[in-house]
Amino acid sequence: MKNFQRNQSDGFTLIELLVVIAIIAILAAILFPVFAQAKAAAKKTSCLSNVKQINTAYFMYISDADERYPATVTERTAPSSVPDTAEDRAPYSYRVKLNPYIKSQAIFKCPEGKDWPVPQPGAWYTTDYGNNHNESKLGPPFNAKQYKWYQANPDFGFNDDTSQSDLSDPARFIILGDASRASGIPSRGGMYPQQWWAAYGGIDDSTLPDNQQQARFNPRHNSGGNLAYSDGHAKYRKPEQTWRTYEDNDWRRNPVRG
Repeated sequence: MKNFQRNQSDGFTLIELLVVIAIIAILAAILFPVFAQAKAAAKKTSCLSNVKQINTAYFMYISDADERYPATVTERTAPSSVPDTAEDRAPYSYRVKLNPYIKSQAIFKCPEGKDWPVPQPGAWYTTDYGNNHNESKLGPPFNAKQYKWYQANPDFGFNDDTSQSDLSDPARFIILGDASRASGIPSRGGMYPQQWWAAYGGIDDSTLPDNQQQARFNPRHNSGGNLAYSDGHAKYRKPEQTWRTYEDNDWRRNPVRG
């Protein structure tokens, strides 16, 4: 009598399935952080490209403006007599000033930045990049803390009194960079050394309501951010790398090296 042997199943046993699942879980735990880091690095690179393009546009603007930087960079500094409409506030925004020199307004949006609010009074020209602007010439009724601080510290930031020849070290003077208010709300065009100026007569507004805050350098990319300098280059920097001492920092036109 011929013996017949029953064929073994070709499927996985329960133990084999559990081993495979465990291996997949281990690989996922290893690879997901790598993918997240790669995604963050791509966003940082895209942001750096935006900053470089904006800085290039600045060079063209300055060339057409007798080598002078703009008097205003944010709609917030429009006189109170100017109606708060997009059209009337446009001349005060650096986004509009640079528009003839750029290809797309999309470069003002950082891929790592928060969603922008719907354009509205007080925030027609939102941006994720702010300017190192000196507000000493604006005066009342503008924000008193900025106005007074810049009058007492006139070497910080730029305005229309600033030309390239006024800068002792253009490679160390910030023009613009990643910015937002302390709460994370996007900038409207400004970027002030908020993290440090409270120690020198200014006010750190991080504890104030959102609508009373002004923009600061935002280290949104792995504890750092992208900055553009007045010699044309742009680079990734951490906040502490921009401010070594009150006399020696990248926010002054003529820093004194320590």
